[in-house]
Amino acid sequence: MRKGAVILAAGAGMRLGGVAKALLAAGGGRTFLSQILHNAREVGLDRAIVVVGPPFGEDVALHAVDLGAEIVVNPHPERGMATSVALGFSALEQTACDAAWLWPVDNPDVRAATLRELERALGPHAAARPTVGQRGGHPPLITRGLWPQLAACGDAPAGARSVLMEADVVDVEVTDEGCVRDVDTVTDLEKM
Repeated sequence: MRKGAVILAAGAGMRLGGVAKALLAAGGGRTFLSQILHNAREVGLDRAIVVVGPPFGEDVALHAVDLGAEIVVNPHPERGMATSVALGFSALEQTACDAAWLWPVDNPDVRAATLRELERALGPHAAARPTVGQRGGHPPLITRGLWPQLAACGDAPAGARSVLMEADVVDVEVTDEGCVRDVDTVTDLEKM
């Protein structure tokens, strides 16, 4: 199976005081973005699409390119995360990948072992989503069959969630707290 990733990094990080989360230190000398790419590459990532946008788009794009990822620019990320999801999956449709992780950059601590579990559990399902204590997490692994709906979800009220709610998604219970630990605030960052 050829695997891709749509990494959402177009936010302005306002709850963190206005920073590019992709460029924050995740530990071990890696940024959030480089940590995500490192772990995904451990399990055979073939293509990475990083969605960037103002005000930090240029800096994040330069970092992503240095890391070997492809860039898609969301000119209006303030319209919501669904617009980034749509742009990312629209770009990924042009690749030969069979499945892709939908990965917000504010979940940098997901372990490679978790990604392997999602791949094993995917089977005939449209997507495999990690859960921790029955709480849904990131990044779901989504098969190519759902990409056209995701590429069109930019204006959907619930965005990608509306697509996944209607799909055959298998929940995979894992012990990886990184799946549910979003870094949105200074307090979240301090807990890392």
